[in-house]
Amino acid sequence: MSPPVGTEPAPPAARGPRLHRTSFGALALTAASSLRLMLQLALLPILARLVGPAEYGLVALAMPFILLANVLSDGGMGYALGRRAQASRELESTVFWLTAGFGATLAVACCLAALPMGAILQQPRLPALIMALSPILFMNGLTAVSNGRIIREGRFAVFAVGDVISTVLGAATALTAAMNGWGAWSLVAQQLVLWSAKLVWVTLNGRAEIGFHCRFEEARELLAFGGSTIGAILADFVARNLDSLIVGGVLGVSALGYYAMAYQIVRTPDMLISGPLYLYIFTAVARAAADPSGHAARSLAIAGLRLGAVALAPLFCGLALVADLAVALVLGPKWLGSVGALQYLAIAGFFFCMFSILSTTAMGLGRSSLQLSMSIILAVVCVLVVAVSVRFGLPAVAAALAAGIAAVWALYVVRLARDLTLPAPALLAALAPAATATGVMAAVALATRMLLGQELPLVVFGATVATAATSYCAVIFVFRGQLLQDAKAFASAQSDSPPEPDVAGRLEGVA
Repeated sequence: MSPPVGTEPAPPAARGPRLHRTSFGALALTAASSLRLMLQLALLPILARLVGPAEYGLVALAMPFILLANVLSDGGMGYALGRRAQASRELESTVFWLTAGFGATLAVACCLAALPMGAILQQPRLPALIMALSPILFMNGLTAVSNGRIIREGRFAVFAVGDVISTVLGAATALTAAMNGWGAWSLVAQQLVLWSAKLVWVTLNGRAEIGFHCRFEEARELLAFGGSTIGAILADFVARNLDSLIVGGVLGVSALGYYAMAYQIVRTPDMLISGPLYLYIFTAVARAAADPSGHAARSLAIAGLRLGAVALAPLFCGLALVADLAVALVLGPKWLGSVGALQYLAIAGFFFCMFSILSTTAMGLGRSSLQLSMSIILAVVCVLVVAVSVRFGLPAVAAALAAGIAAVWALYVVRLARDLTLPAPALLAALAPAATATGVMAAVALATRMLLGQELPLVVFGATVATAATSYCAVIFVFRGQLLQDAKAFASAQSDSPPEPDVAGRLEGVA
């Protein structure tokens, strides 16, 4: 393997272009997420009516197995490569063949496990769906090197365009198939087309030069970091997906359909903002971590939490406030069974996103061991609260999940603050702008609904959203100085050269 490249900062002349490219890429990702959100919001009610809760629940039962294996399929190599200053052709070739092998092996394993899982869950149609979705694992493994290159070079706009292309093609496929009576298979076809488009786009734009070279020793350091990262992602997966298996197994696929629909709606704000935000925070913190004083990393940790809360709080709080109106207007009366779960899952979704911001910060600092331990704690808590509450119905499950995630997030704040040599209240204080504005927004929204209670649901919905959004923005405007300073801090951090990982120091406890 080529010797490590030094970690000296890039010369001033080189910083401007990189800052411009990274910042533009983050904005492009946000714009792409907005387009994807609008498309999904337009498609969701159509598919909901064409497919129905039972068919939707059946696919929701199959997806956790695929998503679980998908977490493992690239071995965490994408982010590991993304943190390096440079990577030789030999190293990239080694990683490519390793991740391709991981993906292919997992695809075969899923096919072999499909029949037993169908028998255990008493769903005879489930094995065929799992087998049909298994190629996603191989495709994801093939993208690891290209993903790492794009992250390292800060070309996030590539991800943005790829997201739009794959979402449009997948949506068109799902709609066409659903209108022709494919049922659950229309959702399977959507996933296969989406991932195929992603693979082609990322591969073409990653421009990796892959040769017939594979030496395990060359990737050992990346596997150490990637292994801990995979462990954390795997634990996070359990926290976000095992609840669906428990709900489906105990309450049936129709109840799971309601729950899965509510969960997908909650994921919409997450997909809109958090993806670009996570990448932006990760790359900025990874560069700031080179400062031995730790001052830059501490400042970015607080700024990231503050900006993330301000961006995400109105989306999740607003969703909880108008869930009953939104479901009736958009999805139709047969989906009203998802309202109770949706209101509580909106709270859970907010804390899931805030947890991910802390995890992204920890990973940028090289503290993958902290990320792993907290993700395991989150997974255990989520499984326990869902298992205990599931017999009391969907709203009870969602409420218990929200309380459990909030408690684990608070613990993460304490532990990350200790690593940053910060008092925990200093990190918690970052929520002040969002908490203040959200409180005002909730009061205004509830007052609006009370005043317009006898009006048409569409009128109440529109007026509530408008007044809530206006009040939130008005309060946030008061905090504009601090928020602009936070944004400038991230922009400055993006202009620094990416550090080369120090395996002896930065990845302590991983090996």
